[in-house]
Amino acid sequence: MKQVFYILTAVLGIAYTSQAQFPGGMGGGGGMGRGGDRNGPGMGQQQQQGIPDLPKGNGRISGIIVDSVSNKPVEYATVAIFDIKTRKPIDGTVTDLKGAFLLKSVPDGDFKFVVSFIGYKNFEIAKLTIGKGNKEKNLGNVSLPPDVRTLAEVTVTGEKALIEDKVDRLVYNAERDLANSGGDAGDVLRKVPLLSVDLDGNVSMRGSQNIRVLINGKPSTIVANSVADALKMIPSDQIKTVEVITSPSAKYDAEGSAGIINIITKKNNLQGITGSIDIAGGNRASNLFGNVNLRTKKLGVSVNAGGRMMYPPTGGYIDITRLLSTGQSLRTRQENNGQQLGGFGNVQLSLDYTFNPKNSLTYSIRNSRRAFNLENNQQSYSFINGGIGVATFGNKIDTKNIGNNLDMNLDYTRKFDKEGKEFSVLAQFSENRGDNSYTRDQYQGASVGEISYRENNPNKSLTQEKTVQIDYQDPLTSHVQIETGAKMILRHIESDYRFNYDSSATGNYKANPLRTNVFSYDQNVYSAYMSFLFQTKNKWGFKPGVRYEYTEIGAKYQDAPPVNLPNFGTIVPSLTVSKSLKGGKTIRVSYNRRIQRPSIQFLNPNVSQSDPFNVSFGNPNLKPEYTNNFEINLSTFFKTTTLNFSTYARMTDGSIETVRYRGGQDLFNQLTKAQGVSTGSVVINNNTLLTTFQNIGSNRAYGVNIFAMVKPITGLTINGNVDVRYIMLNSPSLGISNQNWTFNLFGQIQYQLGKNWSAQMFGYGRAREIQLQGTQGGFMGYSFNILKEFKKQQASLGFGAENFLQNAFKQRTNLSSNTPGNVFTQEQVNYMYNRGFRITFRKRFGKMTFDGNFFQRKKSVNNDDTKQGGDNTNDGGGQAGGGGGRRN
Repeated sequence: MKQVFYILTAVLGIAYTSQAQFPGGMGGGGGMGRGGDRNGPGMGQQQQQGIPDLPKGNGRISGIIVDSVSNKPVEYATVAIFDIKTRKPIDGTVTDLKGAFLLKSVPDGDFKFVVSFIGYKNFEIAKLTIGKGNKEKNLGNVSLPPDVRTLAEVTVTGEKALIEDKVDRLVYNAERDLANSGGDAGDVLRKVPLLSVDLDGNVSMRGSQNIRVLINGKPSTIVANSVADALKMIPSDQIKTVEVITSPSAKYDAEGSAGIINIITKKNNLQGITGSIDIAGGNRASNLFGNVNLRTKKLGVSVNAGGRMMYPPTGGYIDITRLLSTGQSLRTRQENNGQQLGGFGNVQLSLDYTFNPKNSLTYSIRNSRRAFNLENNQQSYSFINGGIGVATFGNKIDTKNIGNNLDMNLDYTRKFDKEGKEFSVLAQFSENRGDNSYTRDQYQGASVGEISYRENNPNKSLTQEKTVQIDYQDPLTSHVQIETGAKMILRHIESDYRFNYDSSATGNYKANPLRTNVFSYDQNVYSAYMSFLFQTKNKWGFKPGVRYEYTEIGAKYQDAPPVNLPNFGTIVPSLTVSKSLKGGKTIRVSYNRRIQRPSIQFLNPNVSQSDPFNVSFGNPNLKPEYTNNFEINLSTFFKTTTLNFSTYARMTDGSIETVRYRGGQDLFNQLTKAQGVSTGSVVINNNTLLTTFQNIGSNRAYGVNIFAMVKPITGLTINGNVDVRYIMLNSPSLGISNQNWTFNLFGQIQYQLGKNWSAQMFGYGRAREIQLQGTQGGFMGYSFNILKEFKKQQASLGFGAENFLQNAFKQRTNLSSNTPGNVFTQEQVNYMYNRGFRITFRKRFGKMTFDGNFFQRKKSVNNDDTKQGGDNTNDGGGQAGGGGGRRN
């Protein structure tokens, strides 16, 4: 810690000598603004610069630095003492993770005591005496007030860095990014290091979609059903930060083999009445969102409401080539074009009440609704041995995706006199009701008007979660902390699917009772955990932990024999070791074991035939997959540059992957019987691509991630991220393997043009990714945004343009299989019409103050326990509803 002191005290000494107020956190150079770097230049550097040895003694000064508003510890704040007569620095340090500091070997004398950190006002004690009979000074809790300057009714606070690299997570401060206006959460996550979001809104972390997405630290059943849908329902304007946790400790649920993403929305902890209105209009989507916040000393009330409309066109084609038993080659081409129209709305009420500094209660309720409709026209052609194409038949398909989500949370937190000691009881009820269906009109040849057959497939779904969680943490000593707790999640899932047909195309539908059923799936998870945090004086940190989870599973059909699924227990260890090095470097090594349980997307046995050439269905017999994660991370900074390097290995056994088969009725019957899917009288064409999910074997990923951010001149910020990895998929049971390199990257330039003008350019891309039976094509995107602020930042007007140089991108997916009896090739091209222009407007109102004692950030329920996403395909099956795994 002494290495830090020399540069800290040198800078603070200059500021104090000149009687100027120094900004917080200067001791770490640019890195201290990130709130996570501990060390400045080494002692040798300081000696070369001629800084003399400082006087020593046996006095001690200690205390804890806390935020005066939230009363939470302030990590890495700068603490220093100066000789009152000479104004020279005498000693200094930075606070630890609990906000604690200790100055030892302090000589006798009178000193000025100063605390500083970016975003806060300095705290000073004009005279602090160390001498005979008074060698120990314990200052207790030292409150550091936020650095707030009020101009009329405008509040200006200290600036945070765009990216913060903290001890156990990476934090993207979305509110600092001017381009995050008028979009949704998917647009925000594209700019977060370690993450990638495809053009359908599916999120992956280091190439894996096996992640858990939390909203304000809490799960939601809408996320459990579809991450892509959930992200569309969160306006980008309302996101404060995004936390990426690649190595979760034992405190977190064992689910999410790649890691956890926590989206934190904006909350107002200031006193008074405040609010804002955000409006965005564009050629692809439009937003309207508003919020009102009322805060008093003990009570906080917040109401948020808004909605988003989207109306992009769709299009593409599929080419399928299959080797027939006769030796002939059959090629089928299917061309698609359509229009999507849909939107969502949500409203949330939050109440916080602090009975006293030690007891607080939080209640929130959120209702979200979505409604999407995709009208798609298909035309199919057949080619024998490369001959002239013949129009066989066409389809007019109307797919609906309707949902209603409800989340209710009640959290109680009890604090104690001992700093850091805390007990909490958290409860949550979450429910998502979906209504997914398709209607298909089929006509022969190329004549749209001659309808020969009609069918529809209503599919209502229900997902309920009831959760109770108890957590306790206690700092046993200044260097040791224990965390322990228990949790219960009761989950119930239903899929009620039906099938109606009209073989005469007269409009009189008949129900097919053989294709009508209700699938119920119950999953109860009981868990307990314990973890320790050890910190040594020489800057080593150790966090071992273990978690045990017991899972009870029950599955059954209403009109079919029950599905026999065994219960199982899982021990999940974790370990993180960190070391602070000279020069502001921090190295972290971590290991954790994770489990991934299949969600309704993979389990749903409903057979989706909205596209007769691409039929999909889930697999109720899926088992969980297990993953071992290893990671080495190094973060550093120098001058105005921040760098983060990480290398990782992710090894999954029993991996749940998408598997395709090309065949007809016999193969379909064989697959569904083996997977326990009740199919009734489903009729399959001879050249149909059958898509399902299986525990195929192993999935290995080895990669390197590099993130950099630099501020070369005042007002200019440049940051970028690149992730390169090698993927290996292997299925001994299917006799299939695939492996190759891939990468994804992004870059961003943001510049403050003047006092009230800002501009930004952003670009991203991902190379093609391997799948078990082929590859999915890469994609790219770019945007330009400019923002003008008015009336002392109380209003703003912005303009944004995305992918403006071309009307659509092509995303190409190639599949192939050489397995005997399953030989085929397929090329699928989707047109992504994402050229967009939008105008955004924001208006803020109300007056805020920092008076009073406000609510600390509460703990929250985290259900991290269902596998999300697939392999980014558009033809996945088994999803809740008849969409056949398509994303809208």
